[in-house]
Amino acid sequence: MKEKPYHHGDLRNQLIEAGIQLINKDGIKSFSLRKVAAECSVSHTAPYSHFKNIDELIAAMGEHVTEQFMDTLRSSVQGKEGSHEAISLLGQAYIDFFIAHPQYFQFLFYHSGITIDLDNYNSDNYPPFALFRTTAYQMFRSIGLPDEEYSHKLIALWSMVHGIASLLTNNGVRYSGNWRDIFAIKL
Repeated sequence: MKEKPYHHGDLRNQLIEAGIQLINKDGIKSFSLRKVAAECSVSHTAPYSHFKNIDELIAAMGEHVTEQFMDTLRSSVQGKEGSHEAISLLGQAYIDFFIAHPQYFQFLFYHSGITIDLDNYNSDNYPPFALFRTTAYQMFRSIGLPDEEYSHKLIALWSMVHGIASLLTNNGVRYSGNWRDIFAIKL
């Protein structure tokens, strides 16, 4: 058997990215550290120097994507927090992030096990959704929207943003126009 070469570089991140690609392609049931190692052309034991098991790798994959997603979202509203345009900027950044990284959309929302509780403001929600909710609620307060309408408006706004991201990251959906032409948040 041919010996796998010693890997130099950022193997941890390469294992994470390869894991995301594999889990999207083959699903969670056939996912293994051995397959991720093969994808990175390293020995089947190499991933164990970074992750003690498959669950730890999947958790690291979720953290990896979430950190990048949060950085993008925070940057989009930096200095504009609480402004009327913040929710629109956040929505655009949300969609742009997944256009740039369509593999992350599928992984996060179909394989990572994240939970988003639309009913409970105080719940321990997925951080990008919690930021979206907080930003939307700030806008709702600033325009004098009655508190009892917050939840329904939030779901409508997030559904539009998430739905556009979902469509634009789906290989089977084609759209030749500019999605920004249809993206307008109206209350």
